[in-house]
Amino acid sequence: MKKFNKTYLMGIVCLLFAAWIAWQTSSIPNKLVSNEPGPKMFPYISAAGIAVMSVLSMIFDGKKENEAKEAGQAKPYLDKKGWMRMGLILVECLLFAVFMNLIGFWITAMIGMFVFVMTLKSGKKVNLIFAIVLCVALSSLCYFGFTRGFQIPLPSGTLWKALGIKML
Repeated sequence: MKKFNKTYLMGIVCLLFAAWIAWQTSSIPNKLVSNEPGPKMFPYISAAGIAVMSVLSMIFDGKKENEAKEAGQAKPYLDKKGWMRMGLILVECLLFAVFMNLIGFWITAMIGMFVFVMTLKSGKKVNLIFAIVLCVALSSLCYFGFTRGFQIPLPSGTLWKALGIKML
């Protein structure tokens, strides 16, 4: 039998969270238009993704954690640097929310995604050109997918409205 560790505990917590998301999503009313996926699609995809990644983490990372414990090389789940990085990420998320309303989703998403990539690289080398192209491409895909594809408006920014500039 496998030893119970923090990875398994977090996996179980995330599986319960995924189940809660799926349960709450089931209470969303169906759309009347039958040829569209409806408002339940993305929450169900999110719940499934969280569940799959939790199970994979429990299988692979949990095994590594147990092997490290047995070899006497176990590291703390979050050391001081890890806690500081988590705090920085929370501050970045709050700034993302503020600036999304101020300068709009599209610009904020490009800048915010780049900042997240740089924060999460944790000492690893990241190709700067690739990171910039990835951030611009994914932010544009999200923005135009929602605004043009799904016809869901995203914040365009109060700053641009105040200046009389019409954003895409």
